[in-house]
Amino acid sequence: MNSITKDQVDQAIQNFLAEQINKKTEDEVKKLEKAKIAGNITDIEALTKHINETQEKYELNTWIGDAAHRLSKQLHFGTHISKGIHPDSKGNNINFQSIQELPKHLVGSQSIKHPSLDATGNAAALPLASFFNTPIENTNYKLRDLIQHEHPALKSCFANDKILSEQYAQIFKDTLDNKIEFPKTDARNKQLLWPANTDTIEINGDDYICLIPLHPSAMVNRLYQKVNAKYSEENKQARENSKKKNTDKTQAYFSINNLAVVKLGGTKPQNISQLTSSQGGRNYLLPSLPPKINSRPKFHLGQKQTSLFNKNLSYYCFASIQNFFNVIEEQANNVGIRTKRKEALEEIINKVFEIADSIQSTYEPGWSKTHDLEWSQKYWLDPERALLINEENFKADKDSTDWISEIEHAFASWINSLIRKNFPKLKENIADPEYAEWRKTLRRRIKASAQKNEGVFE
Repeated sequence: MNSITKDQVDQAIQNFLAEQINKKTEDEVKKLEKAKIAGNITDIEALTKHINETQEKYELNTWIGDAAHRLSKQLHFGTHISKGIHPDSKGNNINFQSIQELPKHLVGSQSIKHPSLDATGNAAALPLASFFNTPIENTNYKLRDLIQHEHPALKSCFANDKILSEQYAQIFKDTLDNKIEFPKTDARNKQLLWPANTDTIEINGDDYICLIPLHPSAMVNRLYQKVNAKYSEENKQARENSKKKNTDKTQAYFSINNLAVVKLGGTKPQNISQLTSSQGGRNYLLPSLPPKINSRPKFHLGQKQTSLFNKNLSYYCFASIQNFFNVIEEQANNVGIRTKRKEALEEIINKVFEIADSIQSTYEPGWSKTHDLEWSQKYWLDPERALLINEENFKADKDSTDWISEIEHAFASWINSLIRKNFPKLKENIADPEYAEWRKTLRRRIKASAQKNEGVFE
């Protein structure tokens, strides 16, 4: 931010004013061209007058002065807004800022380093919000960032008179900061009364803290942007590439299931807030589900165990393996049976992935140092060991070794051994073709896992 110059700020302001003029005069300019062709003097004079008046309205000193003295009093900024709770609420917006970080498994407004400021109030004054959000060319900053940080490049940018420009800058900063000495709520806002004295079970007197939940507009907008990226051309193309065979253009894509939408503002979302208007009133809701509790004990890996694919794994995957065996017992070879066998095998793979994820997330990084697992499985099941001090060799070998191929081999061999053990009569028939099929199925599942950023294979 320190490298931003006054010329960049001046250019950003001029770009904004020119854009406003174009929006306000676009239709008149087209009509003027037609009037000139037709030679209609009356229309030419009327349209020219309207265009000139609009241009004068958006001259620097005129518009900035109006924005500082009038528009700034009609808008209220904040990351959390009251109108998101009820459109007729007259309660305050809050510009929430916190230095406290949330735990890794939680997200909230604290998770956003540079939250967007929403604006509520007179919809006719919303151009001021757009003005504050004007980007500074060749940077990642907006004009509001410079205003709130009192950047030196703002000197004499808001008016030709230096002192007047500083006054406008201070008005704009106060408007954006939205410091509230005496916060107020509204009867339409929801309120929670929380007992202030929690030392005893009994509540004595009316000693409560009044909690007033507000609409987390900045966080909702960030979620909206991320969800909408699902419909981007890049994500669509990545999804299409994943369906093609023998392509080197595969890359990760994402999709979101069980998504709901709640609309705010009806046909006039601009009456709620600027960000709500930019979203067309749509606010995405993720599913609110209870946690899944795994009743099974932590998967145990013995120190002398050389492979994950052993009797212990077979026990944990018993139901899935039995389903796979049931398909084999049908002793048929048609499309329906092959499909059922594939689905049963993928069910086993899903269970293996579930166990692998459990090991990766519950075992302390570096646990594999004291275990006799094959190196490929150490790379797979103890990936964070590569981040530890003095584990540079482990990381280098992990990055350079085709250890995933060895996992595929171990899995396919394990499946074949299970079949031979449970179907002695098929022992001679279970060979390379079956091995290749199991291995191919796992490889396809690994690829899908990588595209979904599941993290089971890193």
